[in-house]
Amino acid sequence: MYDIIEEIRGNVVAIRITGEISDKENEKLSHLVEQKRIAWGRIRVLIAAVHYPSFNSAEDLYDDLGFLVRFSSDIERMAVVGDRSWKTTWVALFGLFSGIEARYFSKEDFEEAWRWLTAV
Repeated sequence: MYDIIEEIRGNVVAIRITGEISDKENEKLSHLVEQKRIAWGRIRVLIAAVHYPSFNSAEDLYDDLGFLVRFSSDIERMAVVGDRSWKTTWVALFGLFSGIEARYFSKEDFEEAWRWLTAV
């Protein structure tokens, strides 16, 4: 389950994940990413995964963010904001296996995540 954080101009896709992402939702997200990619070329992604109960393993993260793997060569960087610092490792592993430059930020550091994501 997800929602768009806000309509963001430019090459950024920003979503809030609040539960497991279904295959149908994965397809919708893939379409959104594809639209941004066509319009902007390389894109950046912000994922807010705060209070997301099914985000309990690296496999869960990889499954729920699978829509990004399809576009990994088109994604410049990804910021993940969450509520558990131990998830840093999972985001790093996702970045390693997907080839996406990825960083994890605590929910208190949302503005820092945004600055890192949008920095030139």
